[in-house]
Amino acid sequence: MTPRDPRAAGTAAPPLRGLLPLIVGLLAWQFFGPRVAYFPPPLEWLRALDDLRLSGSLWPAILTTMMSFAEALVLSILIGSALGILLGRSQAFDRMLGPSLEFWRTMPAGALVPVAVLILGYTEQMTLFVVTLTSIWPILLNVRSAARRISQDRLDAARVLHLSWFATQRKILIPSLVGAIQLGTQIAAPIVLIIVLLVEILTQGSGIGREISLAQSTFRSSTVFGLVMLTGILGLAVNLLIGWSGALLRNFETNV
Repeated sequence: MTPRDPRAAGTAAPPLRGLLPLIVGLLAWQFFGPRVAYFPPPLEWLRALDDLRLSGSLWPAILTTMMSFAEALVLSILIGSALGILLGRSQAFDRMLGPSLEFWRTMPAGALVPVAVLILGYTEQMTLFVVTLTSIWPILLNVRSAARRISQDRLDAARVLHLSWFATQRKILIPSLVGAIQLGTQIAAPIVLIIVLLVEILTQGSGIGREISLAQSTFRSSTVFGLVMLTGILGLAVNLLIGWSGALLRNFETNV
């Protein structure tokens, strides 16, 4: 059995070590912070979350938000990767679509929500449209850049071996872009989660964002802080999961 690479073991540890200052700060807040209604101590956040759980509104909100997050992230990966490959491998399409994509890339999500609501209404499709459109860019730009840098020798080898177009994509192009897709996904995932919450807050749709908005409107500070903490934990878990899956993808890339 081969010894474990210490560098690989350290890839997951730094984020966890990075939580130590946050934990120390929360403990100091709990034991030494001022007792002010608008800045409740962390234990009050947990009690507020438990009250939401007992009321039956916590788990449905988490499920709704994470389902929207997963669907939007998958769409961002598929659309961003496809457009990135198209633009990276075709200068004609890059020149033709580049200006339009730059326009949409600078469009803030908050400005898109009213227009999307007018066209699609308060629907799940509206949420997916807004979130996907504002979060595909890290994936698209990373894949486009990587597609431009693919070695011509690899493509020439495919021609020499008389590989079909499908086989060339599967054995040459996609493995060469796995790292770029994974990096873009790791950057895009927090953006997707943030935009999902923003859309839920603005539209009062089901999810954690709606619960945050309701708690804020009724001055339940503990619930707001608790839900924000929960969102941070979910984001950290997603980031770690994508990081670990990236290691598997890189292993796939080297073995294809």
